[in-house]
Amino acid sequence: MNRREFLWVPVLLASWQTAGAHTPYRQWVVYRKKHLLIGAHRADPTTYDLAKKLAAVLAHSLPKSRCRVARAPTAQRLASLIGTDQLDVAVLDTADAIAMQSGSGRFEPYGPISIRQLAGIGGRLLVAHERLPARHAWLIAATLDQTRTTDRRRLDQDPDVSWHPGALSFLRGKPQPGSE
Repeated sequence: MNRREFLWVPVLLASWQTAGAHTPYRQWVVYRKKHLLIGAHRADPTTYDLAKKLAAVLAHSLPKSRCRVARAPTAQRLASLIGTDQLDVAVLDTADAIAMQSGSGRFEPYGPISIRQLAGIGGRLLVAHERLPARHAWLIAATLDQTRTTDRRRLDQDPDVSWHPGALSFLRGKPQPGSE
């Protein structure tokens, strides 16, 4: 390699770094933090219909949530998104939620994912990662209960997927976390 060819190396590196700065990745992170995204998947069309209904209710009742639906191809992709902090809330079939929580069956490659129940809707569960703030879970559970969107489940029964502490706080009639 002669000197002239060698001088082009820094120019090419600088242009590559500049082009890389135009990727939307950083903005996607910001978008996910500013919007409540409810995951659904194409393999179970019912989850998408329920997620759209929930998003409409939450966007109307909690406009600051900026609620939207995020649709994945499969429940396994939702497990990947939830497990890697890219998604917090999803609508799942009870069997999928149980398997995802235990990391069994088709969810074994993702390991156990700490999801908790927020509500029951039309034979499906609205679940959230346990990292979802309790205040947010309380607001979601209260809004869905007030709009009669959810099926109230009895607290004295052992749920298939354990309750999120914020949703459980609402169901037990306690005030919103952080409002005391």
